[in-house]
Amino acid sequence: MRVILETLRLRLRPLAAGDLMRLHDLHNDPLVVAALYEGKPPSWAETHTRLKQFLTDWSMHGFGFFAVFAHDGNSREGTFLGRRGLRFLPDSDDLELGACFYQVASGKEYGPEAGCAVLDFAFTALRASRVLCVVRPENQRSLRSVGKMGFRQIDDRWCYGRLMRCFEVTEQDLNRAIAANPRFAPMRIFTQP
Repeated sequence: MRVILETLRLRLRPLAAGDLMRLHDLHNDPLVVAALYEGKPPSWAETHTRLKQFLTDWSMHGFGFFAVFAHDGNSREGTFLGRRGLRFLPDSDDLELGACFYQVASGKEYGPEAGCAVLDFAFTALRASRVLCVVRPENQRSLRSVGKMGFRQIDDRWCYGRLMRCFEVTEQDLNRAIAANPRFAPMRIFTQP
């Protein structure tokens, strides 16, 4: 089964094996390299390993990372903007919302819009009681973005080899955030065989 999420401007579908090239290009975007890879671009092998993990998450858990596309008529799927999705926080059974977008998509609020769709999926389809998000303290873009989705900081914790700010959102928090920003409202969730 394949989950498709849509918003007014975006279409999200699970990452697939055929996305290796686009994922590698995304992971080599200067903004992404600085934010996620500490200035050292990932190799093809590293991107392939990461994609395999994303695909394993979908097959094992029924959730994972989505490819995010703009509804712009640029191609059959639209323009690829980045990835947004869910995974388990390391050494935990807590769901974590993660993201990675091209620098050219920055400032257009695609991240919170896609995030609200993924969070709605987590609360309605997966019946999650909460979702966490960890952000590097220096990542100002992400810190602004999490607030737009209703996240509240709960603590600082060691994660992914460094001290991160940890945020939490519940379905009620998400609904308040969408009420304040109706353009972030998910339009529909549907599945394909």
